[in-house]
Amino acid sequence: MKLTTENATYKLMNEILNALNNKLIVGSFFCDLEKAFNCVNHDIFLSKLEMYGITGTDKELYHSYLKGRYQRVVTYNKTHHGAFSNWALIQHEIPQRPILGPLLFLLYMNDLPQFINNKSTPILFADDTSILFTHLNPSEFNSNTHTVLETTSAWFKNNYPSLNFEKLVIFNFRLRIDHLLIWRLSLLIS
Repeated sequence: MKLTTENATYKLMNEILNALNNKLIVGSFFCDLEKAFNCVNHDIFLSKLEMYGITGTDKELYHSYLKGRYQRVVTYNKTHHGAFSNWALIQHEIPQRPILGPLLFLLYMNDLPQFINNKSTPILFADDTSILFTHLNPSEFNSNTHTVLETTSAWFKNNYPSLNFEKLVIFNFRLRIDHLLIWRLSLLIS
């Protein structure tokens, strides 16, 4: 099965609509990760591979893909004279190749749901992270929202991707009966 943004969007919308149909309070965090692929710590990533059972030669293949790479910055002025920085070892980054980069990033992020699954529904797609939370009781909903935000923030701090709190979007979803009725009537008329 091919995973696309449409699949992630469908899952999110389906979860929201199911919760609203069950008369639950529904909210979501839409997380913005700053330079997500550049924040992947190689040592943490390789230890996560072991957690998933990737060891030996398979793990060494990933090790050789990530480790021992260097980079430098080159700038040019108007007369095309270049200035070069020193070469530096890359310790954080997954190359953003068309298929492999997002897949490796998902492997890196894959353990986040185990920390928040009991209070939320995380939906991960490459560097887009949406976290949906629901509850029937308003007090429990607020408590779960706070707990999920704290737990998610701690996970990001320990794993290095930088969660941009200025761009973090929090939504509460509600059905308005008058809009729903108008929408249903327009479907019947057309």
